[in-house]
Amino acid sequence: EIELELDNQANVDTIYFRGINDKDKGQFEKFGILFECEFDKEFEDELRSEIEDGVIPFEYYKLTWSTFQGSSYNIMKKPLRTISIDNSIADSNSSFNYFNKSLFDNKYSSSDKMKARNSFRNEVDLIFNALNLEGLGNNRQFGINSKKTILDNVLTVYEESISLENKGKGMENLIKTEIALNKSKNKLDVVLLEEPENHLCHSNLLKMLDEIKKNTNEAQLILTTHSNMIASRLDLRNILWIGSDEAISLNKIDQEDAIFFEKADQNGILNLLLSKKVILVEGPTEYMLLPIMYEKIIGKSMEEDFITIISCNGIAYKRYLAIAESAKKKVAVITDNDGKQNVIDSKEEYNKDKVLQRIFTDGNLSNWTWEICMYELNKNYFEEHVTVNKTSKYLFNKQDYGKVKGKMLNNKAEIAYSILNDIDDLKIPEYVKGAFTWINE
Repeated sequence: EIELELDNQANVDTIYFRGINDKDKGQFEKFGILFECEFDKEFEDELRSEIEDGVIPFEYYKLTWSTFQGSSYNIMKKPLRTISIDNSIADSNSSFNYFNKSLFDNKYSSSDKMKARNSFRNEVDLIFNALNLEGLGNNRQFGINSKKTILDNVLTVYEESISLENKGKGMENLIKTEIALNKSKNKLDVVLLEEPENHLCHSNLLKMLDEIKKNTNEAQLILTTHSNMIASRLDLRNILWIGSDEAISLNKIDQEDAIFFEKADQNGILNLLLSKKVILVEGPTEYMLLPIMYEKIIGKSMEEDFITIISCNGIAYKRYLAIAESAKKKVAVITDNDGKQNVIDSKEEYNKDKVLQRIFTDGNLSNWTWEICMYELNKNYFEEHVTVNKTSKYLFNKQDYGKVKGKMLNNKAEIAYSILNDIDDLKIPEYVKGAFTWINE
C-alpha cells in the first residue's frame, strides 16, 4: 500500500478526495489517494500450489487507485498540477515529449487547449488541401490522418528561436527546471525532479541550485539525487533518506549543522547516508593509509566489508556524527587527541551513550597527532626513510620536534604517499586496530 495524504484542500474538489477510506480505515476523515497492490483472489483456486509455495506471478496481482472517499481515482481529476523532469533518461525525445505535454496541459485552461487542438487540426487539413496533389486514381487520394495530427505530439519549447532539444542536455535540464518552477506563469503545484545534476557542469549546477532556492515558496519541489552538493545546498533538514526497509527524515538535525554542510566545500554527506558502515578521518593522510592498513589487519578490503572512508577535515567529524545519529548509521571516528586530557575524556564520555557511533583516539597525550603516533611506533623506519636537510630546522607551529618529525608534520600527505607500499613493514596504532575491529562487529 502507498498512501498520499494531501493538505492543499483549498484548490481541489475536497468531497472527491475526503473520507475515511485510507489504509488505516480510521474514524477521522483524511484527504488523499490510496494505491494498493494485492493478489487477485479470483485466481485463488487456480494458484493454490503457488500460494502455498509463496511464489505468485506478478500478473496475478491487481493494482487499484482510490480516493479516501472510496471512489476510484480518475487521473483527469488529479488534485495537484504536477510535472516530472527526469534527467536520468537517455532517450531525450520521450523525456521532452512528456515535459512539453505536461507543461501545455498545466499552462492553459481546458477550453483554450481544446480550441488550440481543433484549430491546429483544421489548419493542417486546409494547408494539405491547398497543395492540390494529383489523385491516385479509382477515387483514391492522399489525405491527413487526423489521429496523427495531434498538437500535443509536435509541441516543443523555444528560447530565442532555438528549440531546447538543440541547446545541449545541460542547458536543456537547466531551462526545463527554470520553466517548471515559475508557478506564476505555469500554475504548477508540484515539480518532480529526477537527478538534476546529470549533464550539468559545476557552474551550471550552482545556477540551478540558486534557481531552486529562489522558487521554494512557489511550487513544491520533490527531487532525487546522488549529488553531495545538491543534498547539502538545499538544506539537509529537507532530506528524506529512503533505505531498504524504512524512510528516515533529517528534519530534526540542528540548524547549525545544516548550515555548515550548506557552506562546506566537498562534503561527503550523501556518501555517509548511502553507506552501510563508515570510518571518518581528519584528513588526506589517514584517507590514503587506512584502506591499506585495514587490509593488513582484517585480511579483506573495506569495499568487501561495505565500509566507506570519508575525510571530514578536522573537527568537522562532529557535524557528521550528528547526521549519523539521525540516520542510524554505524560510524567509527579515527581522530587525534591534540595532547589534551579533556579531549580524551570527552570522547570516552561520548562513547558511553552510543551504540552505533564511536570515537577512537590514542590514549597517550604525547601521541597527540597521527604522524607522532606513527613515528613513535616506527622510529627506525622513519629515521631511515625520511630524508632531511641538515641545515633546515623543520619547525612545526614554531616548535622544534626534531628534523624527521618536523618534516613529517609539515609534509603530511607527501609522507603518507611515500609509505603506501611499506605498510606491511610498519606497526599500526592500537586505537586504529580497535576501530577496525569495532566497525566489523
